[in-house]
Parts: sequence; C-alpha cells; structure tokens
Amino acid sequence: MNKVVGLFIVTFVILFTSCNDDSNDYGAPLTIDEKVAVLEKQEWLLKDFEDRVMYTFSNGERFTYYAVDNEFTSEAIPGTVDYTISGDLLTMDFHFGNVKTYEVEFTCNNSIVNFYADGVIQLTLYERGSDYLNCI
Repeated sequence: MNKVVGLFIVTFVILFTSCNDDSNDYGAPLTIDEKVAVLEKQEWLLKDFEDRVMYTFSNGERFTYYAVDNEFTSEAIPGTVDYTISGDLLTMDFHFGNVKTYEVEFTCNNSIVNFYADGVIQLTLYERGSDYLNCI
C-alpha cells in the first residue's frame, strides 16, 4: 500500500509542477510606472540582434547603441525616440508623425519585455547580462 501511495505522490508532483515555470506571477502585476522604472534601470538587447543593437531608456528618451565586433559603443547614436505614459500604455514618438502606442509586458523575472500593439507583439527586448536565454 505504501508503494501505491508513494507512486501516486510522485506522479502528482511530476504532473503538476514544472522546473521551467516562467510565469513570473510574483504578486500583483506591475503598473505602467513600475514598468517604465524597470526599463530605465537596465540596458536592453533587441531580439534577433542581441549582439548588435542595444537600447537604454532615460527620462522620456530611448537611446540606441550599436556594437562593433560584439562590443557596444559607449555613446548612443544621434537621435532618440521619445516616450510617454498614456494611461496604462507606453507611447513612443519615432518622429515625423510616426507615433506608436504599446502595451508593455514583462516575463522571465523582468528580463524579457514585449511591446504589444493591438494584441500583437511588435518588439521584444532582453535585459543585457540576464539569463533570458533560459526562458526562450
């Protein structure tokens, strides 16, 4: 009888737990102000261009850095993208009438950020120096 109970417990644990839980449900969801604060504290790598394009966010401006021989420059390229909070959304002004509004979602312990427009991912960034590769 003990073997049956033990087998049941092991089966239950295997079926209902996961080592790869990246749901990041650590409490209440972040507010848009908290999301912007996370963006502003880190350096972010552009998905599929992680070794070539990096963004930083500071005081309403997004800065772009390029890498040369896998080494990011210390100075941002000229020109920035302005951003503002609009309700629960982040609005980016790419200038010349090109304005986009995004829902911002963090995953993987805030090391991956997705920008959604109309429910579709438009942009994904990875926190530089994080273990985001374990989540994708």
